[in-house]
Amino acid sequence: MRKTELQENADGPDDWLPPDTSTKGLWERTSDVIAEPALFFNADGTVFWANPASLSFFGVDADDLLGRHCYEMVRRFGLNFSDCPYERILKNKSQESVMMEYDNTWHINRLTPVLGADGEFQGMISHIRDGGDHVRLQEKTEQLNHLVAATDNAVVVTGPDHTIVRWNKGAERIFGYPTKDLSGVGIHELVPLASREIFGEYVDRVAAGESMVQFTVQGLKKSGEVMDLVVSLAPLHDPAGTVSGMIAHSCDVTWEHDVDMRLVQHLADTVVKITVPLSQMRSNLEETVSAMQDGSLPTEELMIFFSLQMKALSYIEENIAELNQVAIDGIDAVPDAFRKYLSR
Repeated sequence: MRKTELQENADGPDDWLPPDTSTKGLWERTSDVIAEPALFFNADGTVFWANPASLSFFGVDADDLLGRHCYEMVRRFGLNFSDCPYERILKNKSQESVMMEYDNTWHINRLTPVLGADGEFQGMISHIRDGGDHVRLQEKTEQLNHLVAATDNAVVVTGPDHTIVRWNKGAERIFGYPTKDLSGVGIHELVPLASREIFGEYVDRVAAGESMVQFTVQGLKKSGEVMDLVVSLAPLHDPAGTVSGMIAHSCDVTWEHDVDMRLVQHLADTVVKITVPLSQMRSNLEETVSAMQDGSLPTEELMIFFSLQMKALSYIEENIAELNQVAIDGIDAVPDAFRKYLSR
């Protein structure tokens, strides 16, 4: 096994070694028991030490790695980086984490610089670990971002203290907050004082781990205007499974409630204006039938009775037409098909 300059320096001063390593032997034993691949590079980017896990990872012997420059490894093993991590760590002299593709699998390559007493760059340690979870999380996050951006409804994400950390354009539009003004706002501030107690109960249920809750509540715009909302709350979890925040999806249904209330009022008024004339008609018909059975109703009076009933029916038709017009006037949200039906 060849020795390079940095490996030879390991027999001398230990100032380039990690703080918790006092001797070369301890350092070698420590690197050998690391379960994940670890490579150690000289300042010129050549490998001077590789632990057994890295040899197994690349499927080679130590002599196939020692003394090779990092760019040789990139070519030989077909490694794929978005940019050169060696150049970045030379420039920044600080730890860098980059995504590395090898054998059609993504890994996280964490590079830690080794600096001398005066801060000069003396080498680096490459620690490779599986990046599959990171990639899957990144993909899910990107999909979520696309979905959030695509909806016109309000979507806000909170941290564990229930303050808003992310939101979409729909939230700015519905709640009337200019760009960036939602940052740090408590989610409870999006509902009026009278609704905060019931809203807080739903928030507590989600914070306790309930998968999702959906409810209606009044919302509060920054201008002070109150609106009707349908809200869905769901928890967000950190890698350990602890609730780390929540995502809230809100839909403004004020106009729907307005339409519903107008239609309910329409039905109530219709019942009154139809029931009274119909009740009178029924009473008249009962009297007429009784008179006809007794033979005491002349033909002239019978014709007068039928004329009165026809007028009563006309009144009912006029009442219905008037009520229908009241129901559709001034409400843009009434569907055209329903509007035409009521206008007949």
